[in-house]
Amino acid sequence: MGIIEKQSIRNLVLTYLGVGLGFISTLYLFPFILTTEEYGLTRILLSIAFITSEFTHLGIKNIAIKFFPEFENYENKHNGLLFLLLAIPLLGYLLFLIFFFLFDDWLIAKYSVDSSLFGEFHLFLLPLVFGILYFDVINSYVRANKDSIPGTFVNEVLLRILLIALLILMNFDVIDFEVFIIGFVLCYLIQPTILLLYVASKKLFFIKPNFKFLSKELIKRLSGYGFYVLLGGISHLIVNNIDILMLGSISGLTDTAIYTIAFYIGSVIVVPQKSIGKIAPSIISTHIFNSNISEVERIYKSSSINQLILGFLLFTGIVSNIHNIFEILPQEYRGAFWVIIYIGISKLIDMAGGVNGTIIMNSPYYRFNLVATLFLIIISILLNLLLIPKYGITGAAIATMISLLLYNVAKGLYVYIKYRIQPLSTKIIPIVVVSILLISISFQINTIVGTYIDITVRSILIFILYSLIMVFFKISPEVESYWSKALKLVQWKKI
Repeated sequence: MGIIEKQSIRNLVLTYLGVGLGFISTLYLFPFILTTEEYGLTRILLSIAFITSEFTHLGIKNIAIKFFPEFENYENKHNGLLFLLLAIPLLGYLLFLIFFFLFDDWLIAKYSVDSSLFGEFHLFLLPLVFGILYFDVINSYVRANKDSIPGTFVNEVLLRILLIALLILMNFDVIDFEVFIIGFVLCYLIQPTILLLYVASKKLFFIKPNFKFLSKELIKRLSGYGFYVLLGGISHLIVNNIDILMLGSISGLTDTAIYTIAFYIGSVIVVPQKSIGKIAPSIISTHIFNSNISEVERIYKSSSINQLILGFLLFTGIVSNIHNIFEILPQEYRGAFWVIIYIGISKLIDMAGGVNGTIIMNSPYYRFNLVATLFLIIISILLNLLLIPKYGITGAAIATMISLLLYNVAKGLYVYIKYRIQPLSTKIIPIVVVSILLISISFQINTIVGTYIDITVRSILIFILYSLIMVFFKISPEVESYWSKALKLVQWKKI
């Protein structure tokens, strides 16, 4: 079992645990404990912070992954790479502070359409950006050392446990909303602190600079790459958050909260992609560095088909249980049916592209990523401006779906032109057909006894039928292997 497969499985387990915790907080706690305006505020703060942190790292977190094979030397303390990772973002953060205080009045006016909450709490963006920034940077160093598990645990599991604890305290009036926001921000500051402690425990805390290693030629390559991935990263993050940001400014915090709930439900489908994406970049970077394109192609094809198998399983389960989900949520959230569908489809489109973006970002052709993403931003903004006023939250979801389709087509074509490799195969057809059939059959079956029993029964039946069909059609060697191991484990327990 290779390192990608091993860590992908562990990441998948941790991420699904995080999804379970996320469902508890997103479906049972946030909508009932916070008002729609309060919940919308937390989403706006996070969206702005994620985009800002992508700017403030100045491209260094991507440099850590791509150039680690050149810096890697344990005896020489990785040639001062960690020092660069910690020092350079400070400059970006200082620039952020300057721009923040220059434009804070405009920001407050922009996001106070139907509520004054943003104006009251916008200063919490300062520590929130700092926490997210340094979590990303330190996590890139850990991942470059081919260990993606700690970051997954901290971000997917621990963070959600802490947020659930805060929500429970607020529910029982132990804390008010202001204290909740303080705790909310502290959760994001705890993340990089824990990762730094982990780095120290693994004896990788090398903060002594090695300026002799930084030749003019290397600095030129680092800065050139960092500049392009910085712009490309900002652009990509803008695309991922443009719907929420534009909803917040056009429709207000209430629609933002409703859209966020629906978006989260639809985005559960992307869990397998996130698991693979946490370890794949460092492996692909090494293979491209060594000109081992055949291995890159193997990972490319495997990532696409395996992501789609799991993605369509989740999509089928969510859509088949969508009536149950709306039974759980408060009444005001029940108008988001098509948001979940369109967001789900957009994530499946993204998963079909496999690791196309990772290949581009870690190749000599990384500049194309910026071109493609800037094009995507323009398309996304135009589509959101056109569709949000007309269709509201559903329009934002349609804009996201179309944008991701165009984005992945562009990246896939470029990878094919440069390397003559592509991820798709005819095996995708039975996956789509099986998903549609199971959803259609599920829609014909009435609710069984109660909501939770119905969710359990439907989900188990869908999992068994879907898995058996995937194994029968031999869609993926990895799926067959996991199924075989599961059967052997069951037989062994019986004995």
